[in-house]
Amino acid sequence: METSRGIDPWFEFMKRVQQHPDEGHDGPFCLKGTNILDWTKSSDVALYFANDNRAGDGAVFVSDSTATGKTLQVVPVGSILDKMHQDGNAGKALGVPLMFHPEHQILNQRAKNQQAIYFAQMELRVDLEVIWREQEKWLEDETIVIKLVLPSGTETQVNEYLLRKEITAGFLFPMS
Repeated sequence: METSRGIDPWFEFMKRVQQHPDEGHDGPFCLKGTNILDWTKSSDVALYFANDNRAGDGAVFVSDSTATGKTLQVVPVGSILDKMHQDGNAGKALGVPLMFHPEHQILNQRAKNQQAIYFAQMELRVDLEVIWREQEKWLEDETIVIKLVLPSGTETQVNEYLLRKEITAGFLFPMS
């Protein structure tokens, strides 16, 4: 599959785990998650996740991935995992967050509806926002991330907006 259609099987596996955390990933090789964070190209989808089950303030983070330099990965995920393992064992830093949005992917309706883009959090001991804020210090007139705060008390207003746009749990989490 990888060579004939240009599909990265490791990326597809990690995407499946990220999109379907409810599936039984138990047994001798239990996988509770990945270092991949799913983001979205849709401001409405981001608003849904920021507002979902919130009590108090919420937040939407907007990232300019072009400001971080070359982060879109074309290297297969398996090769990146091998390099992370090698560097980690050598005590080296694992690097900055990487963005994954392969041209060829297996259709996953959840990922499609959510307009998903994936960031690999390479250094798990540090918050992604902290990493980007540190990078911003070295950039001239560039902003990598903006945090938009949803004030407490706006939950109902945001829900009504999302319903008008038909951004619902049923749309974002189809059974397939």
